[in-house]
Formats: sequence, structure tokens, C-alpha cells
Amino acid sequence: MLTFPEGYFQNETRCGFHITAMMKRFWASQLEVLSWVDSVCRKYGIRYIICYGSLIGAVRHKGFIPWDDDIDFAMLRNDFNRFMEVLPLELPPYLSSTTLLPGATPPKEMTFGIGNGTRLDTSRVFLERFHGCPYVVNIDLYVFDRIPDDPDDFAYQDRLIRLLDRLLMLQWEVDDKSISGEEYKEYNAILKTIESELAHTFTDNEPMKLQILRILDLACALCEDCGSARVGNREQMLYYKDPGFREEYFTDTILVPYENVMNVPIPRASDKILHDIFGNYEIPLKFTSQHAYPSYHEQRDILYKEHIKRGLDIPEDFLEYDENGHLVVDPRTMVI
Repeated sequence: MLTFPEGYFQNETRCGFHITAMMKRFWASQLEVLSWVDSVCRKYGIRYIICYGSLIGAVRHKGFIPWDDDIDFAMLRNDFNRFMEVLPLELPPYLSSTTLLPGATPPKEMTFGIGNGTRLDTSRVFLERFHGCPYVVNIDLYVFDRIPDDPDDFAYQDRLIRLLDRLLMLQWEVDDKSISGEEYKEYNAILKTIESELAHTFTDNEPMKLQILRILDLACALCEDCGSARVGNREQMLYYKDPGFREEYFTDTILVPYENVMNVPIPRASDKILHDIFGNYEIPLKFTSQHAYPSYHEQRDILYKEHIKRGLDIPEDFLEYDENGHLVVDPRTMVI
């Protein structure tokens, strides 16, 4: 287990933002997962870097951005493939993966991950292993694929990725039976286009969502033999205008401290990367995450309500207080 500085698991204010003791435990849980990833990558010579918001945190805060609560890391496709090969051999029973591997939890989109399980856990063993945090954590793994230099090749791949991405979103609606008539026509039209152009037949042997994700993953990797030095995570490029990286960003790296607990690899050219993606990243902008904060808020509600239903007192360590000493969520006000 990682060793944290004395007094780390206490409420703290950073950059004028209040961080609860539970958020510190949530951070620590993610760092334990990242530490395991780091050990496996070192063992097998697999390269990875810290990226996106976590890269800002590493450079600007030497750890987490105070109002962020996740870890983003990335691999080139070849390293990712190697990581997927060794993952079934190395993954301990107390960790889980969000991948396309058999038995794993499939990703919702094309962001993979490693986590500490699939449900919140208040057992003594779990709490001891993850620094008193009962919540599920998952650190996000982004795969970076080569981007074609040839405009025609890029246009073909981009169209295919967009078609499959749209098909995946429509499949979510098919699965929860919320799809409209017009959308269902669009869904069937895209299915026929994919099957025709790729000479592929969808089957009933596994969920459609998983089949689409597998083809989408292959589509993202179409240019791996094209020799391009430009790489990118296609989902981030599609939705967030990410300009992409250079392959050298994964090979020319340095180690920097993160939360004074472990050293993490970042590109030597981090300043350029962050300016290209975020602009003037040196000036902190609060609440710029892509998800609700804290990400465990639904788990927290479940935890509190289960204690209330069973007539149990909620352990003090599970309660959170704001900068004025008031409960962030008061269990007495919860509707059961």
C-alpha cells in the first residue's frame, strides 16, 4: 500500500476550494489503483502517461486539481494491446477492469478503465485496503491511435467512427426501450450500412452494444500501420475538439510527484500539450470537469439510505463536512 503524509486524510482547503476528508480517501483509492497499474507497466515495459485533467493537476498542483476527483492516463495502441494481454494474468481479485476482455465490465463508450470493484463495500478488508473509502473508484484509460496523414484515409476512418459512434448511442436507446420511430429507422439504416460496407454480420451471441464497441475499437486502430507520428484518442477528438498528440509525447517523458505519494510519468512537452488543449491552463478555473462532483454522490446516497433503512448509525468517517462544519449531506433530510 502507498504511504500518505501525516494528516493527509483531513478536510483541507486548496486554491480556495474545500476538500472533504472522504474526497481525500477517494483520491487515495484511485492512487492505489494507479500504483498497481504502474507496477504492471514497469514489469512488462509498457508505456503510459498521465493525461488531460490529471496532467493539469500533475503540472499545476503536483497532484489532483482540487475540484477534480478522477485520474486520467493514456497508452499508445501497441502498449494498450500488450496491457490487455497481461491484464488477465496480473489483475488481482480485488481490482476490476472496464474493458472488452471476457468477464470484464464493458465500457459505455471508448474509454477503458481499472477500478477497485463494482460495488461500494464497507467490509473491514476493503476499507483497510482503500484507506477508509467505501466507494467504487475507476481510473480512466484512454487509447491513442495513429491518425492518418492522408486526407482521404482520414475522411474514410472518421466517417466510419462517427457512424459507429452514432449506432452505439442509438443502441443505448434500443436497450432501454426509449428509441423513437425516426431514430429506429436511422438505427436500422446504419446497421445495414455497416454490415454492407464491412461485410460484417451482427449476431445474437453477445449484446449488440458489445459488438458495436468491438468494431468501433477496430475502426479507431485502422491506421496503426500507416507510419503517422500523430496520435489521438478519437472519442476526445470527436466530442471535445482534442487536437491530438505526437507519438513522442509517450516516449519522451519525465517523472513528477503526485500528492507527495508517488511519481507519475508525464510528457516532457506537457506545457505545450496543455496550452494546445486548454489554452491558458496556468489560471485555475473551478468546476470545469466533464462530470458531476463528487462522482461518488449516488453511491453516497445509497450508503446513507442503507444505514437508515437498517436502523444503523452512519459511521463518522462516512459523513462529510463543509468549510463551516456543516454536513454536506445531512442523512436526516433524506427521503427513503
